[in-house]
Amino acid sequence: MSVFTRWSQLAILAVCSSLVLFLFMSYICPDRSCGTKNLLRKINYATRTLGSVSTGKRKLRIYRFKNDSIKRFPVFPTRRQVMVFLHMQKTGGTTFGKHLVQNLNISYPCKCRKVPKLRCKCTSHNSTRIWLFSRYSLGWPCGLHSDWTELHACVPDYVKKRDGLNIKRQYLYVTFLREPTSRVLSEFRCYQRGTTWAASSHKCNGRTPTKKELPPCYEGDTWEEVTVEDFLACKSNLAFNRQARMLADLRLVNCYNITGIGPKKRDKIILKSAMRNLQSMAYFGLTEYQKESQYLFEKTFGVKFFRPFAQKAEDDTRAADVMTDIEPADIQRLKKLNIVDIRLYAFAKELFFYRVKYFKDQDKRNIQKKER
Repeated sequence: MSVFTRWSQLAILAVCSSLVLFLFMSYICPDRSCGTKNLLRKINYATRTLGSVSTGKRKLRIYRFKNDSIKRFPVFPTRRQVMVFLHMQKTGGTTFGKHLVQNLNISYPCKCRKVPKLRCKCTSHNSTRIWLFSRYSLGWPCGLHSDWTELHACVPDYVKKRDGLNIKRQYLYVTFLREPTSRVLSEFRCYQRGTTWAASSHKCNGRTPTKKELPPCYEGDTWEEVTVEDFLACKSNLAFNRQARMLADLRLVNCYNITGIGPKKRDKIILKSAMRNLQSMAYFGLTEYQKESQYLFEKTFGVKFFRPFAQKAEDDTRAADVMTDIEPADIQRLKKLNIVDIRLYAFAKELFFYRVKYFKDQDKRNIQKKER
């Protein structure tokens, strides 16, 4: 090979490399504002979010999960297991709670009575040991709609005292999440109709928040006839980012005392904690995907439900009712205030379908083995 030919090849390679670099820089720096630090930041962002780029009908995954994200308890309930239902407002938790006590086909089903309210006894192995910690089995022993922080501080001691047994129990936390905008709109409509959760204690680090830490959004017993403007204007409105807050360890942000940490840093800590806690849970379902939620529960715990979960039409929800009366600009304001929940739900949705796909693939492999 001549020297001239070799130099020609090197020149062509250099031109191609420059072209590739130019295209890459155009992608990550369309505004031509890439200083050294800004460039590194954008390259890092591009590599982390590459999977979020839409590819026609399908979106590539943003988060990367491993098989240790799969939860499975093939024998349920054992003598030591206690399923703890973290029930967040307006997520379809009432329906799911009834499935647990009335629709679950297991060796030790709950025994229920419906007068005056639905109450069930859920014990296992012909003993006094409870296998379910939920509203319909025990009421609200850790507080009305108690969150992750309250439950982890309360459940072990409560179960030990109730059962009268000094044995180590395995607590299997389960919950349901809902699309954040619909969930908030549904909560808004409930407030308008006189529903409140004023009895919730919001206990953290052994105490309830002061009125200065958590000022009420309204005076009187209810927030009936609240307007959209007033609902959005209340800075201490717990409807916003409720799911992230209820799934996070609030001790990490000094509970409801917001003076020590800036709002952006606080939101970041809460989101990260909620994602970590959700991933560690034995199970969670999504309100918008009832069929898949039932399938995932049955595969996770090796059990079956007698009746299929019913998917409620979106048009029949309170959120749909509100959506017709609210201005698009107010919806955008709501989404901005609820951004932590929106990010959490995106994470939850990917993790949920990762788990569903894992079990679906496993089913296919088992069918193929039988056909051989």
